[in-house]
Amino acid sequence: ELISAGARPVWWPLVEAVPLPESELGPLDDLIMRMPEYCAVALLSRHAADAFVERGARISDGDSELFAAMVAASGAQLAACGGAAARLRELGLAPSLVPLVSTADGLAAAICHLGLAAGGRRLRVVCSRVDEALLRGKEAEEEALVAALLAAGADADAVDACAIRPLLASGHELSLLREGGLDAVCVGSAEEANALAAALEAAEGAVSNGALPHGTRLVAAGAAAREGCAAAGLQVDVESRAEAEEAAALAKAVADALVERRLVW
Repeated sequence: ELISAGARPVWWPLVEAVPLPESELGPLDDLIMRMPEYCAVALLSRHAADAFVERGARISDGDSELFAAMVAASGAQLAACGGAAARLRELGLAPSLVPLVSTADGLAAAICHLGLAAGGRRLRVVCSRVDEALLRGKEAEEEALVAALLAAGADADAVDACAIRPLLASGHELSLLREGGLDAVCVGSAEEANALAAALEAAEGAVSNGALPHGTRLVAAGAAAREGCAAAGLQVDVESRAEAEEAAALAKAVADALVERRLVW
């Protein structure tokens, strides 16, 4: 999509999702098997959605359609936002609750507005266990969602489904950015924003006024990415309403803003 729009994209992975050890998946298995006991199950990331569906399919004898039927029959609301909602649809699970604002706060507000958090109702948040290096002292989105649900009176807790860890910053892409060889950098999540900030700080000591070197523009793909950039001290120049998973819409938004430019994702 970006090449068709005239950009010269460079792939720069800064984080990766990895499975949890089998010995640590008991709580997720328990949640899947006991979904009728919960009024809602919430997901915030595509990585959590992948792990949730993969584990559910394994429990369902490898049949993802059977797992989708189990979720539908459980009566539990499947709440998701942003990339998690898009990924669930791709995997054959239609979320029943998707907020207008694709952030943890937006999802918490939607759940509370529907009365799903009142009176000790049981909810679980399927999480990606984020490496401390990617949090940089901040609270993970899933932790914020659980805290908001608890404050609203719910019986809420987090269930880890996978882990997110940083990748070593590539010297080539980082050099391109530091030397002014990139017109824009696009981030799709809070974790990517934190990883980018950490890579720049390690190389340069600090990010001046939150701006990228040589006037390189920072594009945030969606509200969660925008909030992540702000928390990481990075100045967003272009915010796309399209999430990272909405390739065509995001490419159009970037092209409209930057026209014939190179792009790092």
